[in-house]
Parts: sequence; structure tokens; C-alpha cells
Amino acid sequence: IRVIATVDHINSPLLWDEHRAQLFNWLWVDCTTFDSYEDETSTESSIMIKQTGALALSSMTFVLRSLTPNAQGIFRLLANYQLECGADFQGITFQDFYLKCREKFLVNSDATLRTQLTEFRDHQLIKSRSSDGTELLHIPVDLKILRQFLDNTES
Repeated sequence: IRVIATVDHINSPLLWDEHRAQLFNWLWVDCTTFDSYEDETSTESSIMIKQTGALALSSMTFVLRSLTPNAQGIFRLLANYQLECGADFQGITFQDFYLKCREKFLVNSDATLRTQLTEFRDHQLIKSRSSDGTELLHIPVDLKILRQFLDNTES
């Protein structure tokens, strides 16, 4: 069996301890371009760059299908809450969202929720910002696209 993989994360070497890394016999190649962030992301088709339209909808749907049922439930819960709040939604605090997720039995600890949120951030599905020292979470797409997404995935 041969595996070809790429990893673009500063902490990727921490995924395996030294023994397991030797068993995999990974070939590590540093491909740093030193290009500016704008140059590196200019051709990227991410939700964060194109926040509306079919691209955002298909990206969210594709990523959601690859997640566990609990992770899907967490994302849908945030999407539904954002839709209920309407256009002036600024975000939900981590603590409030954690309590909502616990009520629905989607997580059993704040660490579990933080792990899922990191996954969502990695896939650029959510954004978080700090307001007065409080973390606010939201999905950075139009409400119309969010409604379409929920309609498509709940059927």
C-alpha cells in the first residue's frame, strides 16, 4: 500500500509520535513559497472568499456529508439559530452555543465542541470573533444560502 498525502498546517508533525512517523516512513518536503497571503489565496475557491452562490452551497454540503452525525447536528444547530435571529445576527457566544448543543445531546464537554468548531474553522465553514472578551460564532454566508443549505440537507 502506498499513500500520497499533503498537509498544510504548522502542527502537522504532531499528528504522530516519533515511533509511528518512522513506521509510516514519511517523506517530509517543505514547500514554503514565501508568497504573500493574497497571492497564495488568489485562486482559492473557499467559502470565505466567495460567500454567496452555488459555490458556498456546494462547499457546505460537501463538507457536511463528510462529518459525523453529531458534527452535522452541531452545524445545523448553528445554522438554524442564525436563521432564527435574522439579518442582524452578530454571533452566538461559545457558552450559549455549548449549552444548546448539550441540550440536544450533541456534545458532552466543551472540549468536544471546541474540537468540532476547529474542524469547521479548518474547512472555513464558520468564523469566530471576539467581542468584549467573549467568542462569538457565526456562519459567514447569506441567509438565503443558509436557508437553501438547510432545505437541501434536511430532505
